[in-house]
Amino acid sequence: MKSIVAIVLGVVLTGLAFGQTANERVMPANFRSDNCTWFPDGNYADCCVEHDKDYYFGGSLKKRKASDKRLRKCVRSKGKGWKRNFLANGMYIVVRLGGVSFLPTPFRWGFGNKWPRKSPEKPKSNCEVRCELIEIE
Repeated sequence: MKSIVAIVLGVVLTGLAFGQTANERVMPANFRSDNCTWFPDGNYADCCVEHDKDYYFGGSLKKRKASDKRLRKCVRSKGKGWKRNFLANGMYIVVRLGGVSFLPTPFRWGFGNKWPRKSPEKPKSNCEVRCELIEIE
């Protein structure tokens, strides 16, 4: 019974500790963005710079997809009409296909991290955390 209480307490405390962690990322002084890689720099260049910042740090595949969707939404918000929608959707398709983390390109997902990387790290599931706690005892 004591071990079950210890495990539950450990999981709860771990969750609280991770919940209070700052989510802010600090860009290095030498970070440079090329604005919109392979696309003309329009009034949406700031969208591309924010997207480059996400790509610099990388992360999970879920974060990459969310970053790409933010880029598409931001580019759409900078104009109207079918041309802007075409541009936003085209950018989305290009970054989804070309921004994979396993290619040694300067615009890959996680380009600020050392290459080669096998794949983006997957977050540990609750089961894995609990199993680690059990092994500690």
